[in-house]
Amino acid sequence: MSKRDFFKEDFKFYRKERKKPSPNFDQVIDFDSKHHVDNVICVNENYLKMPSSATQCLSCEKLGLRNHLTWNLFTLKGLDGFVYIQNPFSVSGQQAWIRNCLEKYPRKPSITNLDIHYSNVDDIWSLKNSSDPEKKNYLNKLCWATLGYHHNWDTKVYNPNCQSNFPHCLEDLSKHVANYLGFSTFKPEAAIINYYFSKSRLSIHNDHSEEDMDAPIISYSFGQTGIFLIGSENKCDKPFAIFLRSGDIIVMSRSCRLSYHAVPCIISENVTNRYYDTEINDWLEFHEYINKCRINISVRQVYKNKY
Repeated sequence: MSKRDFFKEDFKFYRKERKKPSPNFDQVIDFDSKHHVDNVICVNENYLKMPSSATQCLSCEKLGLRNHLTWNLFTLKGLDGFVYIQNPFSVSGQQAWIRNCLEKYPRKPSITNLDIHYSNVDDIWSLKNSSDPEKKNYLNKLCWATLGYHHNWDTKVYNPNCQSNFPHCLEDLSKHVANYLGFSTFKPEAAIINYYFSKSRLSIHNDHSEEDMDAPIISYSFGQTGIFLIGSENKCDKPFAIFLRSGDIIVMSRSCRLSYHAVPCIISENVTNRYYDTEINDWLEFHEYINKCRINISVRQVYKNKY
């Protein structure tokens, strides 16, 4: 008799396309409203690795983050190495990172899903105003972009000869977060950016392509809310379900590094209060995109440090 696949069952339960009635979110952990937090542990005191005497952190300010002394960190019982950081970004910081994901990161030498079907696709954000209907629709077809070492979706491995320069700003952000959590040797080498629309999902998987399994994966969420499922290395174990909202960060390390995880659905919520500023004149176009979509950046160290 085969074992019951609880992960697959929960994934199907939260999928938006399932038959009515709509999925019940009563069992989803909500860090904002403190709903269903019986398995949640506050871990701020265990991870505060930076000096606590400074009233202002210049690195945080430069990277669009609130001072690290104000961050709220949580983990889940029985999930070793999982850390949730509750939206540590400032409003202007979220706007800057969202803009990077739309204006800069899909541009060459990055690789995107559009390269499979089209040639010479660049500056996808600007092409949304193109007079060519096909080019105008590129933004709606953008599903992913890879930076640094480019992940091969067919072989699930990285080719050391297939890489581009990793963005310095994203490297600085990820090192800063890693240092805060005690990962002082973390070296950001690759990133996968996923662009989710209302019907998008991320299938059940674990991340095993990287050589260094001791290094964490750092994941940033922006825009619409995602239901994030994370379990163990055994899909027969029932996963946790978590709301990931704009600005939230999750880190997977230690035994959690190879845990199965997925995003079965995207939930449309009013996210205006998280990053909307009417005084920034050219923000409206970005707000229109992010008010119906979700962006996730997952940053990884691919190879073991040589030192």
